[in-house]
Amino acid sequence: MNAPSGAFFFPFSNRAPPAPHSGMTAAAIRLKLPQQRVTLKNLKVAEFASEETLCFTATVLFDGQAIAYAKNDGQGGQTIVWPCVLGEPIREQIRQAAAYAESLPPEVTDYPDPNDDSRRLTIDITLDYLVDPLAETMHAERKIRSAFQRDIGNKVLFVKDGKLLFVKGAKLKAIADKPAYFASLRARQDKPIVILAELRADEAFALWQQHVVKDDPS
Repeated sequence: MNAPSGAFFFPFSNRAPPAPHSGMTAAAIRLKLPQQRVTLKNLKVAEFASEETLCFTATVLFDGQAIAYAKNDGQGGQTIVWPCVLGEPIREQIRQAAAYAESLPPEVTDYPDPNDDSRRLTIDITLDYLVDPLAETMHAERKIRSAFQRDIGNKVLFVKDGKLLFVKGAKLKAIADKPAYFASLRARQDKPIVILAELRADEAFALWQQHVVKDDPS
């Protein structure tokens, strides 16, 4: 996705993105604001080109309506946002989305202010800044889902004594009579177990995620 020549770009902020310091990169900052009005779809990520920031393109939605395209080249610069169609109505919608983003509380990070080490780095929210963590979160969720699908498809997973375990050498897809196999597996245990393949997909994913996905320390 390339911005068209002469496209109308929105200068949401005259600030430069925070320079890395004390081990911080722009991608290390995670927005913690609960909001649902600005969302993304059609996210495409180029991990090979993601260096200082996530390299991506996406469509930006405001209250469920597509209003803009967004892209970041992955080199640490700000995300570029431009209208998905020409005309003043769509520009006005983007201005409303930008105003909404700017009305959100500033992001107080866990990093020191480069100009005052006694304070935390605080960043005013803009539409482009709001898009970045949305893209990162969506990309991370996709990767987690893919890992789960690989895991549950290739292993017989079960939880016992608060630990996620699997049957060595057994592939779930290769088991013809799953109910009989699960009954035999349960009978061999000295304590109750929860077999993920017997749960609904959303329940199995949530349980798997509890044991596999670590908390983000950023």
